Amino acid sequence: MTSWWNFVQRDAPLPEWAYPIRYDVENQVTTDVLVLGGGIAGCHAAINAARKGARVAIVDKGSIRRSGQGGAGVDHWQAACTNPCSKVSPEEYTRAIIDSFAGYDCGPLRYIQCQESWDTLLDCERMGVQIRDVHDEFKGAAFRDDETKLMFTYDYENRHTLRVYGHDMKPRLYREVKRLGAQIFDRVMTTSLLTEDGKQGTRVVGATGVNVRTGEFYIFKAKAIVLAMAHPRREWTFS
Repeated sequence: MTSWWNFVQRDAPLPEWAYPIRYDVENQVTTDVLVLGGGIAGCHAAINAARKGARVAIVDKGSIRRSGQGGAGVDHWQAACTNPCSKVSPEEYTRAIIDSFAGYDCGPLRYIQCQESWDTLLDCERMGVQIRDVHDEFKGAAFRDDETKLMFTYDYENRHTLRVYGHDMKPRLYREVKRLGAQIFDRVMTTSLLTEDGKQGTRVVGATGVNVRTGEFYIFKAKAIVLAMAHPRREWTFS
């Protein structure tokens, strides 16, 4: 048995790299808000900053249209404690999660999620994401509220987690980011954060990145930087 490399050398030479090599190119980008990570959270950060009138740049190592953990779609929307059918307050849900993790959870961030999750989902609905059973496919089901046409999962009694038709959530967020005029840097891997005077522990004032196809270098300068690069679970779930 020959190796893959021997097979390629003998029968199928490697194709030419499909993209121009630009190792010597250095790009400088100056903006108000720099969002690192173009998943669902990063897109919402870019959208809301742009709506406030800020100049926004958003950077992702993949293509923002489908990048991130939610790139393949979203079928559940959690912690929507302020939806009209919920019987659990944000405070109660936050405490329950912290207790279930034996204290190993960030309480303030969890509370923000519980307080704002429903409003964020409504924002997605305004962008065209279907969050209700508008065609009455599941009318009368135990997990459905027939008045609002919302559907729930996990806990049919307290109704804090919704089932949604989120297959197109990322493309719709992407279109809104584009519509608002944010600069989009697809396929740029963030390599470092830049700090004031280059000293550790000082204010972050930018970032560097490399285009994963061309190799060209990017220097981003910004007044505020949003890190939205957590939960790389899509890599093993869908690749």
